[in-house]
Amino acid sequence: MWIKRVIQGIWAGLLLISVAACASTQPIGSADIALNGTALEGCCRETEPYPPVLVALIEPFAPLLGNIVGGSVLRPGYLAQPEPQIAVVKLAQPLDVVVLSSKGRASGNTIPGMYGHLAIYLGTEAELRALGMWNAPAIAPYQADIRAGATFIESDRYGVHLSSPEIVLDTDRILLLRPQLASNARRRNVVADLAARLGMKFDYHFDNATLDELYCAELVATVMPELNMPTRTIYGRQTILPDDVAAQAAVQRSNLRFTAYFRGEAEGWNRADRAALVSDLAEYWQRASERLEASGAPGV
Repeated sequence: MWIKRVIQGIWAGLLLISVAACASTQPIGSADIALNGTALEGCCRETEPYPPVLVALIEPFAPLLGNIVGGSVLRPGYLAQPEPQIAVVKLAQPLDVVVLSSKGRASGNTIPGMYGHLAIYLGTEAELRALGMWNAPAIAPYQADIRAGATFIESDRYGVHLSSPEIVLDTDRILLLRPQLASNARRRNVVADLAARLGMKFDYHFDNATLDELYCAELVATVMPELNMPTRTIYGRQTILPDDVAAQAAVQRSNLRFTAYFRGEAEGWNRADRAALVSDLAEYWQRASERLEASGAPGV
């Protein structure tokens, strides 16, 4: 019985941290401004149902709780099968951003929003050769890993590291977005910048002001500042929500261009269009708002 209570306490603590990192009662920051006048105006807003003092008490334990929940897998992702993953990789180009929804993971259910993670497609040996980066000093130490299939870069509880498609795309929804970069020279600079950040620690506090540690969206924003990633000020810190990234791309108010959208369910999967993404996000946040109102949480 005591073990069950400890686990319940850990889940409650992590929920507080995730809300601190991903919720807001007011439209503060570029995220809401960019969605004004669109079909997703008002999307991705949450309240702050817990007192700031309580969040402050829990926050020192963020790394411990984050590691526990980050390693909890409830089921395989609905897209954890060869066909959709091959389709995504076939479409991807170096530096494309994937926005991921993983409700089969404990972490995917503690962060408000349909999406909970971002990763960057680095590319295969052939693609990096075509870009003129395969033999660059920044990439040379990682050639063996890339040849073995580690073609993505992500930041999670393991820090900033290379990952294979089978790991990154073990998820329920995949949104493939293409950054609008000025030239191949700029793309080469970004690849080198990404490689230089491999090995950095994960930012469990989701705080854009501290660049010695990076969470997933912060990594994207740091190496490609021209994307002007959407931000929110939450519990006194500025952060980036994956759903805000998806929403801006969905309504075409982003420097990340919509490229493809894959949806998985228990019954199967499909590839959907941008209109479906808008509809899915709107429906998700409408239901979230209704649940919050029904709970009678403060700030509603």
